[in-house]
Amino acid sequence: MKTPLPIYTLIISGVLGLAGCTTATDKSEELSHQAKSTGASIDKFAAYTQKYTRPILLTQNHATGHVGDFFFTHWKDGGSASLNLSTDGAFSVKWQGGGYNYVGGPGWHYGDEDRVIGYRFNEDSGANFITLYGWGYDKDMPESNPAHLVEYYILQRWSSAYQPSDNGTFGKTFTSNGIEYSTYRTTRDQKPSINNIATFYQYWSMPNKPLPLGKDYKIIFSDHVKAWEDTGWILPDMNNFDASDDPTYQVMAVEVFNPPKDGTASGRVWDAAP
Repeated sequence: MKTPLPIYTLIISGVLGLAGCTTATDKSEELSHQAKSTGASIDKFAAYTQKYTRPILLTQNHATGHVGDFFFTHWKDGGSASLNLSTDGAFSVKWQGGGYNYVGGPGWHYGDEDRVIGYRFNEDSGANFITLYGWGYDKDMPESNPAHLVEYYILQRWSSAYQPSDNGTFGKTFTSNGIEYSTYRTTRDQKPSINNIATFYQYWSMPNKPLPLGKDYKIIFSDHVKAWEDTGWILPDMNNFDASDDPTYQVMAVEVFNPPKDGTASGRVWDAAP
């Protein structure tokens, strides 16, 4: 749902000047093992190599990097929203009411079908989405095929402001980790994405009701990938640096758009794979 800015235009010094932020204690440009294994260059994604070893507070419009072992994305197109991150995956988002869009949270800079995501939210005062959120992209597929680029959401909590079921194609109902989900597919026609302006699919998995706060949950990502594939909705490559503006990251995100009032959401994310 966000409108990304090119990562390579970011100047990380904008992060360093923020009140409450740490300094960049490690500016190593060492490529990740994913990049090494594919031979991909991440020169244009230099912000992704920033690594912080202490908690940070982000208030500017766009920032990415790593805090401890977690990648983060923080993006807004105006208004006032901040992201506070700790090295153990704990985070909080605060926003003020206004006409803007915000999305951010911690996770990983690549998607992994076998990943099991653990999370807990203790606070949510009106986020539009609390969701596992990410992208897949296949540069070799024709851009005329919306399946070449996919934005996916595994919703956990949501408001009534937007319902994927209202304008989406229904896929199937399935159960994962004791939670019943329904799948939907929507199409974004010539909208901003991680690869410029494009026409692409959105895949959704949605429980029959928002999940309660104050409990530990697991998202078994492979169950959702299989459910989408069962109706012919194939995810393209989730581990590449091929897109123009962002790698194919996967994060536990808080999203708000045109929030009517101030709010906050806080939680923690971790890798729960056996």
